[in-house]
Amino acid sequence: MHRPGLAGGGGGNAGDRVLAGDAAQARRHDRGARGRGPRRAARGDRRLIRTGSWSHVVQALRHRDHRRFNATLFPALISLWGQRTGIGWLTWELTHSPTWLGIVAAADLLPGIFLSPFAGVTADRAVPLKMMRLTQGIILAHALMLAVLTANGWINVWILLALSLLTGVNQPYAIAARMVFFPHLVPRDELGTAVTINSTIFNLGRAVGPALAGLMIGPLGVASVFFLNFAAFLAHWINLFRIRAVRVERHAAQRRGMLAEVAEGLRYTARHPGIGPLLLLLVVASMMSRPLGELLPGFADEVFARGPQGLGWLLTAMGVGGLLGAIWLTGRAPGKGLTNVVLSTTLVMGLALPAFALVENFSMALGFLVILGFMLVVSGTGTQALMQMAVASAFRGRVMSLYSVVFRGMPAIGAIVLGLVAEVLGLGLAVAGAGVICVLAWAAALPRRGTLQAALEAPPED
Repeated sequence: MHRPGLAGGGGGNAGDRVLAGDAAQARRHDRGARGRGPRRAARGDRRLIRTGSWSHVVQALRHRDHRRFNATLFPALISLWGQRTGIGWLTWELTHSPTWLGIVAAADLLPGIFLSPFAGVTADRAVPLKMMRLTQGIILAHALMLAVLTANGWINVWILLALSLLTGVNQPYAIAARMVFFPHLVPRDELGTAVTINSTIFNLGRAVGPALAGLMIGPLGVASVFFLNFAAFLAHWINLFRIRAVRVERHAAQRRGMLAEVAEGLRYTARHPGIGPLLLLLVVASMMSRPLGELLPGFADEVFARGPQGLGWLLTAMGVGGLLGAIWLTGRAPGKGLTNVVLSTTLVMGLALPAFALVENFSMALGFLVILGFMLVVSGTGTQALMQMAVASAFRGRVMSLYSVVFRGMPAIGAIVLGLVAEVLGLGLAVAGAGVICVLAWAAALPRRGTLQAALEAPPED
């Protein structure tokens, strides 16, 4: 049936049919969960989701190209997140300003807010492997420029800002390509496990990379972190020329203009009974909790007076928590109840943020950072897994690019806001207030828990 106001002509377009299918699937799943068909709903979930033991991980990694891709992606993501930490510390050394920390972080993250929707359309149209090779090559060149300029003492905050803007423009396309490409490396019935593995690798890199950078900066200098990133991405870029996809998602699509396809992806996301609300929750959590990592150089120096060694310990604590969270979630796999897990992480983060921000004991602060690291990884991995499992393949690039907008762009806005607030109230009160907002967001989402679970934990009808 044609829906007035949607692009696609009198008979309705593919987006309309997918939206209708998603809504119907959510209603069927909800009825099954409440009434006489729970076993039938559970069988539907298992079409794409394997749970129960680590055997599902071994099964997905038996595919040669899937193993190859992850083998070099993991160290590359560790070094990439480590480079971001190095940029933060270098910014602090050059300026000693929380505001500059936020501005440089925003230059890396903020372009994703504007470019990610277009990157998603490009990924839905393009050959993902070729797009991967191009974007990873740009990351490689950026790391080399940053390393050489820093090692030779030619860097200043304005050059650093320009280089951060360069990578900020490239990253939306790199992420969109990866989000669309990695599901091609396994058969359809193993997609759920592949999503979890890829999400966990990404978040493990986010947890381990900053901790490694913090340990390297003191004895080796910040340039060493940038050279490490160059070496890791060189290996990953070469490896991409050895990989071929084992499966291609094919879907009927009527190519329209770029803006029309962006709008179609936005409509699909907004009308999906699970993806839209989940993204709204992630907006708040990303703005309020994820900028903490950008502010840790200020905590290490100004609050705890520990210098780069203290920053290393703070980041290591977050890394340990992230590692534990990733291990736990990978073993669990994206099965029933993952929606409740993601909702709970928002509450725990909201409580742990003010606890860390206001505590004066350094050891206790490390403990709270372990909790925050655990919750940040489970939240990021769980949200991405739920969205990848719920989205129709025709919209994968566009929907996951919106995830990228929120996951990368909202922390940039949050870093600026918290940095400005910290200039007036201090780092502690700024971060504590962010935690209160996370608790309020959890309370607002809690009444919709059943609807979210029904819509997100059932596989889509492509």
